[in-house]
Amino acid sequence: MLTEFELIKHCFNWPQNNEHIICAVGDDASIVQVPNGYELVQSIDTQVADVHFPATAPADLIAQRALRCAISDLAAMGANPQAFHLALSLPKDTSQQWLQSFSSGLRSCANEYDISLIGGDTTSSPALVITLQVQGLVQTGKALTRTKAQLDDDVWLSGQIGRSAAALSNILKSPEANIENDTSLAAAYYYPQAQIALGQQLITLAHSAMDISDGLLQDASHIAKASNCCINIESQHIPLNEIAIEQFGQNQALQFALTGGDDYQLLFTAPKSVAKKLNDLGCYRIGKVESLKKQSNKNWVLLDSQPVQNKSMGYQHF
Repeated sequence: MLTEFELIKHCFNWPQNNEHIICAVGDDASIVQVPNGYELVQSIDTQVADVHFPATAPADLIAQRALRCAISDLAAMGANPQAFHLALSLPKDTSQQWLQSFSSGLRSCANEYDISLIGGDTTSSPALVITLQVQGLVQTGKALTRTKAQLDDDVWLSGQIGRSAAALSNILKSPEANIENDTSLAAAYYYPQAQIALGQQLITLAHSAMDISDGLLQDASHIAKASNCCINIESQHIPLNEIAIEQFGQNQALQFALTGGDDYQLLFTAPKSVAKKLNDLGCYRIGKVESLKKQSNKNWVLLDSQPVQNKSMGYQHF
């Protein structure tokens, strides 16, 4: 296996073409210029082998998934991707071929989203652990957050959900399975589409937003708690995936959508006055924001006007 510095030089020292990156890979720290009138939006995401992805999955797909999931946090706040750091903990028997494949997948994703690798760290570890710190730019004071949902807002989704969760059982059985096409269930798992363009359009349309990583119900509760409101989701309006319905049936496809997670679509609230614009953007209205005062015991999320138990909402690490 390559030494730490050989690994960085051969696999991750890529050319920079971003005028705001002053110093990147190869120094003690990176230096980034924030343009006047903008704020820096930052997020960090850690993925652990056999927790967030199968350890035996192809290295390029692991890299694609990891970076796309991290970039999605920037989309949720309306930020334009700028740069990222990579901390990579590797088992000592990791092959150079694996590293080259991982690097190739990571660089392909970085090129797609025009985001620059500007530094990081490499260590040895009993298990593969990937930590990505991503950052982007948003006009001062314009970032979308979870805290500003307003009473009588409509609740919206940017696209179909449940595809990634529907893919999981087959992926766990055959992690190396082919990605047949962009609409396949496996593609939704390995190539989640960070909604960067839509996130920036939502800056002038939405009141609050986040991406869906842990399941619709659980993530809706995050907006509800942050905004001190109740979100009432109408199940008949949730956009389900046709392949998931065909393979698993309507009820299971709905369950995947409600609690499965890993879709990285945007969940957001917006005033009724912009409904036509959001429909034209291909978004789906799935519910409304209500007052907590009408609910007992702080029911942050309702499904078809009925309370949802916390343990039934979605994935939790602890």
